[in-house]
Amino acid sequence: MDEMTAVRELRAETPLPPRGRLVPGREALLAEAARGRRSRGLRTDWRLAAVAAAAAITLAAVLGTQVLGGEGHETLPGARSTYFLELGSAKDLLNDAADVVAAGPSVTARDGQWIYVKSGEVNLTDDSRPGTSETWMKYADPSMEDGKAGDDHSPREEYAFLKALPDDPKKVRAKARAFFYATDKTETRTEHEYRALTAVLGRAYAYDAEDLAKVYRALATIPGVRAAQVQDAAGRDAVAVYLRNEDPTANRDELLLDPGTYLYSGHRWVARSAGGQWKKGDAVISGVRLAVAVVDRKDQRP
Repeated sequence: MDEMTAVRELRAETPLPPRGRLVPGREALLAEAARGRRSRGLRTDWRLAAVAAAAAITLAAVLGTQVLGGEGHETLPGARSTYFLELGSAKDLLNDAADVVAAGPSVTARDGQWIYVKSGEVNLTDDSRPGTSETWMKYADPSMEDGKAGDDHSPREEYAFLKALPDDPKKVRAKARAFFYATDKTETRTEHEYRALTAVLGRAYAYDAEDLAKVYRALATIPGVRAAQVQDAAGRDAVAVYLRNEDPTANRDELLLDPGTYLYSGHRWVARSAGGQWKKGDAVISGVRLAVAVVDRKDQRP
């Protein structure tokens, strides 16, 4: 079977997306699969491939998060450029993501517990070798609460922030601005709101699913937020969300989402012009979240 046939037949039996258009210009998209759960709308299992780009992404024609192997697996390849496909406006995608997240499980924790995170990073700006690391942070850490750590927050404080969010996306954006306040006077209000909301998603270790979904809906209302299909430093497919910048040379900060759950899976800093040891399109800094869990004690693994 050739690649074009494989792309056409990928999940061909599944229904069309619940929204008429997931992103502008997606006439070449394929399927969207339901995983047997419905919420406010059809739960989407993001499986996107463009026929026009099939030759360029043959190795990734069947999309989805790959299961990582052990430490000896290709966890963090030193690849710089990755295949990607621009998807246009992220508004519909983020609203679909909110439905998926709202229908998913919540994560609870209590004082005395710890948040375990396994992550990895490729950084072309230094000589460090790509690798993974494990960290444990207290769920309830008073030294990181009530403004004692600047605009950083403990997982407990972020959980409380999410629990207090209103339904109105505009009000959610305002609360996010206050929670992650401005530190750069040149930052526009739109940039501030985007930074704050994506920071909330990246640090949501414990949350009620309905509350977390409100952040996605608020992010969907920010003008200029776009999406792309990419591959992360762990070789997994991901949805990259970023804020459009009219400067063609401005580097791009991307939030990466798992295409099945839409939860945070990493970040990338992509060069839009050549410089130093990299060329245009390289993922200069690429971080991945490999595992996250609530555990009862420091040094405990899930």
